Amino acid sequence: MSGTNRTDETDRDARVHRLEFTVEWPPGHAAAYVIPGDEPILIDAGTPGERGAEELRAELDDHGYAPSDIDHVVLTHGHTDHVGQTPTLLEAGSPTVYAPTQLRDRYERDMETVAERTRTNLLEAGLEPEYLDSASDRLLSAHRTVREALPADAVDVWIDDDPFTVGTREIDPIYSPGHHISHSCFGTTLDGDRVVFSGDMAMEPFRAPSLLVNFDDGVEDSVRTFYATLERLKTYQFERVFPGHGPVHDRYEKCLDRSIADLESKLEQCLDRIESGRVTAFQIAAERAGTKRGISRILAETVGLVEYLEDGGAVRSVLDDGVRFYESK
Repeated sequence: MSGTNRTDETDRDARVHRLEFTVEWPPGHAAAYVIPGDEPILIDAGTPGERGAEELRAELDDHGYAPSDIDHVVLTHGHTDHVGQTPTLLEAGSPTVYAPTQLRDRYERDMETVAERTRTNLLEAGLEPEYLDSASDRLLSAHRTVREALPADAVDVWIDDDPFTVGTREIDPIYSPGHHISHSCFGTTLDGDRVVFSGDMAMEPFRAPSLLVNFDDGVEDSVRTFYATLERLKTYQFERVFPGHGPVHDRYEKCLDRSIADLESKLEQCLDRIESGRVTAFQIAAERAGTKRGISRILAETVGLVEYLEDGGAVRSVLDDGVRFYESK
C-alpha cells in the first residue's frame, strides 16, 4: 500500500480514520474513510479482489475494527476502486449500503446496448478498427466489474438530492458528475466543522479525468458536465476535504480553481492542435498521451474537450464513414 499521502493530520483526527488501497495508477492508492460512532460509517469501499480484501482487513484492524463492525457503507460513485470491497463487508456483516441513484439508472441499460454504443462511439472518436474489439472489451469489463462488486440488489438506500441520515449522522449529498455520471460528494459536520468526503473531486495536486460514462452514449458531455459540477461545488464551503485519492487537506476552493484552470489549459491545447490541421479525438489523445497505453484514461475526456469546443463555436466537425474529424471554422 502507498502511505505517502497518509497525513499526520488525518491520523491525529480521532473523528475520521483513513484506509488506503493499492491501485496501479498515480498516486498509487485509493482512500476510504471510517467515521467512528455507535454505528461506524465507511465512506467508499476500496478496490476489488483478494488483495483489496486483505488491505481492507488490515487497514480496519489498524484502527481497531473488523469488517463486521461496519454498520453503514456510503459510496461516492460507481468505479471499482470505490465499491470493490462491498461484497466482503456484506459477507462479514449486515451493513446498510447507500449509493447514488444515478448508478441504478446506469444499471438499467443492458450490456448488449452498452457494447453496441461503445463500439460506435470509439469508432467515431477515431480509434483504429483493429483496436475496437480490445478497447470495447476493456471498457465493458469495467462495467461488469462494478456490477459484480455492487449489484443493484445490494443497495439498501438510493441517494438523491435530499439530505439523508446514516445512523444518527445527517449527510448532505452534492451530485457532482463529470468524472463519473453517478458521482456524489458528501458533506457533514464533525465537531462543528463542515467537512466533505469528496470522492474523486477536489483532490490535490491533480484532477480526475472527465470519464462520465466511459464510451457509452453521453461521452461527448463529459467536459461540459465536469465544468458545471466544478462551478456548483464552488458555491459550498468546507473546512476539511477527505478525498478518494491524494492527501486530506483544507484547500477545497483552491483545488476546484486548479481543476478549472487545468480544463481550460486542456481546451487551449486541443484548439491549438485542431487549428494546425484536421484531426480526430483519438489523434489528439495519442499526441497528449505520448504512448498508446496512456490513451485509455484520456480518450473519453478528449472527446468531451473537442465537443465542448464545437458547442462553443470554436471549431466544427465532419462525420466521415463513422469517424468524426475536427477542423478550424
